Amino acid sequence: MFEVSAKVDYGLLILLELAKTGADDYQTLADIAAKHNVSPKFLSQVIIPLKQHGLVTSREGKRGGYKLAQSLDVITLRAIVEAMDGPLQLVRCMTDTKLCPAEQACSTKPVWQKLKLDIYQLLDRTTLHDLYVTD
Repeated sequence: MFEVSAKVDYGLLILLELAKTGADDYQTLADIAAKHNVSPKFLSQVIIPLKQHGLVTSREGKRGGYKLAQSLDVITLRAIVEAMDGPLQLVRCMTDTKLCPAEQACSTKPVWQKLKLDIYQLLDRTTLHDLYVTD
């Protein structure tokens, strides 16, 4: 079953909180964690792939923390999902054809490929701006 992972869910939480911060301001994970009653240690693990994929930037020091590295209308859900979980795979055999001896005659493969394409199109056209809701 296709399911959004907890990493994606919490990655979105962080990004949407950072969206509420001014473009030049940084927000700490401790503040985000306190606001959502989540462990700061857990969020410190979630932020790593967001930073590695260029979705957030950080600064150390008294006024340090994190901020979005790109504008809300540039960061897509696909970028977030792939940063957190890697490429979308609906069924294992689509990543490794050796897993299925009937791959050449598979009648369901085109359905899974179409579904994956449809999901990617939705993720590509949905940005943080579309999800951003101010308090």
